[in-house]
Amino acid sequence: MKTKAEISTRRYKDIRKAIFIPGLAAFSQFYMFQPLLPSLSESFLVSPAVSSLVVSSSMIGIALGLFMFAFYADILHRKKLMLIALFLSSLVTMLSAISWSFNILVVFGFIKGFLLSGVIAVAIVYISEEVEVRYVGIVIGIYLAGNVLGGMWGRVVAGLISSWYDWRIATLFIGGVGMVLSVFFMRLLPQSLNFNPQKIQTFQKLIYMKNFLKNPLFLGVYILMILMMGTFVSIYNYLSFRLEMPPFSLPHYVISLLFLIYITGVGGTITIGALTNRIHSFRMLKILLVLFLIGTLGLFVEELWLLVLGLSLLTFSLLGIQTVVNKIISQYAIEGKSTANCLYLICQYIGAGGIGSSTGYILSKWGWSNFLFVLIGFILFSLVLFMVCAKLYTTNTYKLTKGVF
Repeated sequence: MKTKAEISTRRYKDIRKAIFIPGLAAFSQFYMFQPLLPSLSESFLVSPAVSSLVVSSSMIGIALGLFMFAFYADILHRKKLMLIALFLSSLVTMLSAISWSFNILVVFGFIKGFLLSGVIAVAIVYISEEVEVRYVGIVIGIYLAGNVLGGMWGRVVAGLISSWYDWRIATLFIGGVGMVLSVFFMRLLPQSLNFNPQKIQTFQKLIYMKNFLKNPLFLGVYILMILMMGTFVSIYNYLSFRLEMPPFSLPHYVISLLFLIYITGVGGTITIGALTNRIHSFRMLKILLVLFLIGTLGLFVEELWLLVLGLSLLTFSLLGIQTVVNKIISQYAIEGKSTANCLYLICQYIGAGGIGSSTGYILSKWGWSNFLFVLIGFILFSLVLFMVCAKLYTTNTYKLTKGVF
């Protein structure tokens, strides 16, 4: 084992600078189409629910890619995998701009998502292998900040460019920036020194997956993340349609700027990460689910400032929920941590892709209020499910610390 990067070394500084880039490039491409759905709906003459397939196809592509990398990531060089994934996904994003049919655009979205899974699968693994353990949390925080800001930047910039020109120019721009960022990433990120290719252990991985899915705590948080990410993505997918209609009737460039609210997620990640050192993760997760519910209730109102407040609260809560779930997985997965984390990510993107599109049909058929009632049902079910699963885990399985509930 080579020496890991210490905080005073040039290698550590280079890793810290470079690791911000993949999240920024990947998630700007990943979420750029959310504010463009009304434009796609108009351009290709499809319904809001159908237009959301552009976003959902990328999420399903990521989920399938993550499942594959769960078995093969440990034989692939970390930097090369991330670099190839970023460059090719950026190229696919640019090609999406010349899509001549909606179906082709959806196919490009799936391919892009599959490629981006290569970044998501190994970025944190690279950090844990190359950085001294005392500073791993700092560097992971920088990587996650890149993810959040990338998602926000992609939404805002794509929405603004689309309102000034059209969605094809916006797509070309985001893809081009992604290619430039991949070049900077190649030059900045140091090569892996501590990566040792391992044999593919398919049978062992499947055993780990089976054990996690039989464990009430892990099963509970996996189902919770399917429903919560599905709810969150549904709101962001269709909010633009809601805000374009009366009583809001907002122009497209103003709607794009509302995606700046996503930066509250950075606050959620940092704040909740600190609070979990004082508040038990199980209790913290229940508090965040209640806050997420309150934020969703705020979307019923027809006052813009109250709606923005509700959207800010649910965004803060969702990123906090992700932080807490990550901590639960890392704390309670005694063996097979990478497999547990992979299942968590797969569930996230399955929920985001599947629920994120299917709820559009509810919106089209029954309207905004009934759409929100369905999402509230998902939140309440998730809260009750987690309470039951955590209780089963603490009382019948491992006898964790008393007083959690």
